[in-house]
Amino acid sequence: MLIKLAHRFFCHGVQYGKFFLLVGFMLALSNCSSGSGASSSSGGSGGGSGVIPITTGSTPSNPTASSFRAKIKLLPPPAGKKYFAAFPDFGGEENLVTADRIQAFEALAKKKITWAQFSQNWQQGLVYPKAAIHTIHDQGIVPLVRMMPRSNFDEYKAEKKYSMANIIAGKFDVQLRQWARQARQDGIPFMFDFAVEMNGKWFPWNGYWNGGGGKMGYGDPSLPDGPERYRDAYRHIINIFRQEKVNHVTWMFHAAMDMDEPTDRWNEPKNYYPGDDYIDWVGVSIYGAQHTGENYWDSFGDVVSYRGAYQKLAAVSSTKPIAILELGVTDQHPLGDKADWLKGAFEDIKANKYLNFQALTYWHENWDDNGHPAAIRIDSSPAALAAFQNGIKDDIYISTARFSH
Repeated sequence: MLIKLAHRFFCHGVQYGKFFLLVGFMLALSNCSSGSGASSSSGGSGGGSGVIPITTGSTPSNPTASSFRAKIKLLPPPAGKKYFAAFPDFGGEENLVTADRIQAFEALAKKKITWAQFSQNWQQGLVYPKAAIHTIHDQGIVPLVRMMPRSNFDEYKAEKKYSMANIIAGKFDVQLRQWARQARQDGIPFMFDFAVEMNGKWFPWNGYWNGGGGKMGYGDPSLPDGPERYRDAYRHIINIFRQEKVNHVTWMFHAAMDMDEPTDRWNEPKNYYPGDDYIDWVGVSIYGAQHTGENYWDSFGDVVSYRGAYQKLAAVSSTKPIAILELGVTDQHPLGDKADWLKGAFEDIKANKYLNFQALTYWHENWDDNGHPAAIRIDSSPAALAAFQNGIKDDIYISTARFSH
């Protein structure tokens, strides 16, 4: 932890959902898409203008690569709005994707979510997760795939098989190309989040395990090797998807807030960033105390502002929208109250006190940490649930994704 007239319609933005009922018509008008000037080698979220409101709907019937010659990217929400999304308790390995879990979370929140995220752990198979993507899409929401290149779930250890160096060297290109081709054939717009919280040493893709802050072992001698390897591994994957003409993917860059570990400057998120030509959204994890054994209680504002955390995130890109991709805090902590923490978080996020977060994704899960309960779920207590429901009911939080090309 820690997606008028025929020509005019298809040359402009679309919203997620019944867009797919029109895929067959889009095939007949593919010249419109290719005429828009979209190139498989260009990046970012730029492109068409205009958004046509379409509600949720069904999956496409036999979409093909020609359906998506134009780039389909998740747009920021309308001005003054923020997307509401979640990890709706897909289990400890973060991949038990079911409609029941999505619906249960939405019932608790009393609001529909824009996207649901799940993890694909490479040791369990590096194949296109069609079933999970369809399960999420069939709920009328956007799938977000967290690609986790690891051989096991151990923390604070180097990764030997799925290392950044091995990805760069092309050792998984066959699997990644097949993944990309199946995604292109399937045709469902999705979000892709590679190797999350890269500035945290607990994950094996952190720079500490991949060359650290040294500058003479890899690549550009002016850049720290560890972050540079991460950057190049992510670029390598994106380049494969571009070569395979997967144009309906939104690329996420996901750091940890106030959790740089190591705290050396080479480990700041900006050093890992693949660049605006590759990434569509910048994201961040923001947690208060995660279990009762942690001997501190920091407010949302404390976490975001400590050691210049939000300024470091802002330094990643001056142009890309920023999303909270994980948000949470434990209940039943001896030093603080979860309901109050949530109330303060919602107030700060709405006021754009630190950054203009254009999405809020809540991490809805409980677990045990060596005998210390981590009660993160929104229903961890009646008071916590009421505080969450009261915050998220604000009409600034919306559930309908906007896509463009």
